[in-house]
Formats: sequence, C-alpha cells, structure tokens
Amino acid sequence: MGQPFGAGQDAIEVAVAAIPLLMVTASALYLRGQHQRYGRLAGWPGQLTLAALLTGLGLAVYAVWPLPASGDGLCAVEPAAAPPLTVRDAALALAVFLPVGLLARSRFRRGALTTLALGTALALVVVLVRATGVLGLYPCAYNTVAFETAGVGVAATLLGWLLARWVPVVWPYGPHRSWPSAVPDRIAPDLGRRMLGTLVDLGLWWFGAATFVALVGASGWVRPGARDEVLTGALLALAVVFALVLPLLRRDRSTPGSAAVRLALTEWQRPRPASRPRVLARTALLHVPVVVLITLGLPWFALAVVALHASTAVVRPDGAGLADLVCGVRVRTRSSLNGELPGRLVRYAPPREETPAPV
Repeated sequence: MGQPFGAGQDAIEVAVAAIPLLMVTASALYLRGQHQRYGRLAGWPGQLTLAALLTGLGLAVYAVWPLPASGDGLCAVEPAAAPPLTVRDAALALAVFLPVGLLARSRFRRGALTTLALGTALALVVVLVRATGVLGLYPCAYNTVAFETAGVGVAATLLGWLLARWVPVVWPYGPHRSWPSAVPDRIAPDLGRRMLGTLVDLGLWWFGAATFVALVGASGWVRPGARDEVLTGALLALAVVFALVLPLLRRDRSTPGSAAVRLALTEWQRPRPASRPRVLARTALLHVPVVVLITLGLPWFALAVVALHASTAVVRPDGAGLADLVCGVRVRTRSSLNGELPGRLVRYAPPREETPAPV
C-alpha cells in the first residue's frame, strides 16, 4: 500500500507523537464544552460524562495501537489473507464497543437505530484505519484483524443499548437520572477536577514537544544524534509558554489544562484574578521544580513535589495547596470569577404583559 501523507521512518515518528497529542487536545475540548454547558461534573451524570470521554479514548487506542516505532518500508507483493476471527479479538471488540451502546442510551438518550448506525460507522472506521496502516502513514497494515470483528463491534453496541433499556438490574439508573442538569459552578473545585486539568497540561506539554521534535526531524533541520537536545529545549520552551506566559496573559491566570476544566487562579481574600507577582511566585515554587525534574529524567522526584503541594489540599475545605498558601492564591472555578452561568441552565423569564388594544 502506498503512503499518501509521507514515507519512511519520519512519517512513523510523527504519527507516534501526533496521535496522542490529538487525543489529549480532543479531551481538552470535550471537557471544556461539558463544563461550559452544564457546570461542574457531579454525581452519576458527571461519571457518565467522564465515561464517555474514556470510551472515546479507548476507541482511538483500539484503532491505532500498538503503534510500531519503526518500519522498513517494505510490503509483501501479495497481500496476506485476512486473519481468522479469534476469541481474543472478539472479546476485545465486545469490551470496547459495549460502553458505546450503554452510553448512547443512558447518557445521550439515543434511539436504537441511531445507536446502531453509530456503532456501524465506528466499527468501519476502525477497520479502515487498521487496513490502511493509519491512513497511509505506515507502509503496511500492521495490526490487521478479521473483518468479522466489525460485526462483533456492531452487535456489542446494540447489546449495550438493550442492556441500558431493558435490564435495570445491570443498569439501575434510567435516562432521566443520567442526563446532566446544569447548575451554577461556584463552589470550590474538588481535587479530582484539579488533577484532571493537570493531566491535560502534562499531555499537551509532553506530546506537543515530542510532535515538534518529530516534525523538525522529518524536515531534515536536525541531525538524528541531536534530537535529545532538541527535545529538552522544546520541553523547556513549551513549559515557559504553558506555565508562565499564558497564565500571565489570561484573565483567569490558568494554564491550558486548568482552562479546559474551567478553573481560575484568584487572590485568597476575594474572587479576583491573582496578581502577576503571585503567579510568578507560584510558578517558581510548583511548576519549575516539576518541569526541571521531568526534563532531567527524574519523574518520581517530580511526583514528590506534587505530593508535597497536595498534602494541604486534601485536608483543607478550600483545596488550597502548599504553594497556594505560601503565595496567597486560591484555585477557584471560573464562574466564581466572572459570574457566568452554564449554557444549558434554565433561566426564568417573566411572562410578557400584553398591552390591551384600544377600544
């Protein structure tokens, strides 16, 4: 099979770095949209919203992984026959596509025909990506499965919808309990929400730097032996942009990951944007040690810094970390800063009084 988007080892390295970056970016946009529409993700609807995100990521992983790190560019003259359907492939397809049907019914309230069409489309996309070697980025199809696996995925999607519809013992909450209700997002964010924003930041930072290095290497601007130095420089440069420049420029003083979950960095006394000197001090105490330790290949020591910061956040009602206490800042929701309301919040409008017609 040919390669419409590039050829050789360079295209493979770009794909290995860019696909995770696209997944993290899509996750950030999804979280941002959910928080804008419904406010904080709480209760059973919030868990289903996160489950929908994990299901989408699982489908992406199922379609493209494992990504080979290298390829010789040679393909067989005669394409190999499709492998037979194995129990492992069928069980994996069942585990991946079953949540699609469950969530389509219980979280998004879709009908059987819409769910069946969605499962069919997703199964065909997975087969296409695998059969073309990630749409031609790889020389050959590297992770082929039997075409019957698509049928198993469609059947699993329909089975998940039926379980959510007819088996309340397996799925006890009906569609009305699973649909999120928009509420004002004013209370202090919990630790899980803050950790989710931190994970998005780390994904954008690491995979963004890796994608940049792969693109630079594919262009031939850097010799192969110098890629480690380029990666170190890219990590440091993106850390400065994400953790320092963007928070200083944004009104909510947030990093990209925190902005995705609608968080803001404010003064500790009142809900107003934290001053720039306080943001600089917090970055020096929290982000700089973590970035330097990860860049030097010492991630476990970076986890120790994060644990030290979170030691006070887990016991304080306002969730203030150690660096927050030292610098006099607090992590609050963005709604508490600018007073905005969720987009799906039902707003009361008084009835309009009609003027009587003149006699």
